[in-house]
Amino acid sequence: MTIHPITILGACLCFGLLYQRYKSRPKNRPPRTPIQRLRVVRVLLVVFLAWMAVSFSLQHFIRNLDGVPDQKPSLLERIVSSLHK
Repeated sequence: MTIHPITILGACLCFGLLYQRYKSRPKNRPPRTPIQRLRVVRVLLVVFLAWMAVSFSLQHFIRNLDGVPDQKPSLLERIVSSLHK
């Protein structure tokens, strides 16, 4: 399994924008509660799993278009596909 440079670039861009938004918030704002932090972590985890599911689906689609025979899915691919269903 390889990660394409565009995937890394997209992830860096998304995390960079999230970091800039975090840094630009007002300083006198009350700190976030643990529940708010848990919600953010949950959303980021769901987005990451969806991104990986789309990435794996596209990789299989590209392999099928290229005529490469199917290979046994890796452990990470099996986990993501089972969570995606």
